[in-house]
Amino acid sequence: MARFEEVQMRIAESAKNYLEVYNMQVFIEQFTLDRESRFSLTLSDMEPPFPVSAVVSFTYNAFQTGITLYEDKPDEDNIYEENSIELEFIIRLPIMHGYPDIETLLEEIEKQYPDTEPILTVKETFAMDEPAKEYEISYAYDITAEDMLDNELYDEIFEELREMLELVYNRTKYYIDVSWYRGEDDPPKGY
Repeated sequence: MARFEEVQMRIAESAKNYLEVYNMQVFIEQFTLDRESRFSLTLSDMEPPFPVSAVVSFTYNAFQTGITLYEDKPDEDNIYEENSIELEFIIRLPIMHGYPDIETLLEEIEKQYPDTEPILTVKETFAMDEPAKEYEISYAYDITAEDMLDNELYDEIFEELREMLELVYNRTKYYIDVSWYRGEDDPPKGY
């Protein structure tokens, strides 16, 4: 099985080919020694504050970390199954006023990327003047032990993520302008 650091670097290399990596963190749980790697990404031409971003993370538990330290090639097939990782994706949409039709956007993502099986999370914040909603679209991929160092697989995954971020940005651009910059453009048809 691949070491935690190897998987982390493969993911980082592929992510940089398609998106801007603006933050990379590693968390180690004090008691269990589980490790989590988290990447914050956005489209390459965006400037802070990023209206659309994504967080990609994966976790190695203590058993997986122990296996990578002592054995390069486990003999038992069931170890491979236990040593798969789940690559989790959260696409963060901007906080917006005017509430675009996010359900239509989610349906469009489901139609174009059916393997992702996206889930929509809505958080409502109450400010002094008016409430705003924060939207997140999440999905995950299971990566088997044999595929953990597969550059082509990661390239496909991050190209797909870039396309989704572009789709989300294009569908919410008007609402970002109105909410952030008080723009005067007319909303695009259908959103």
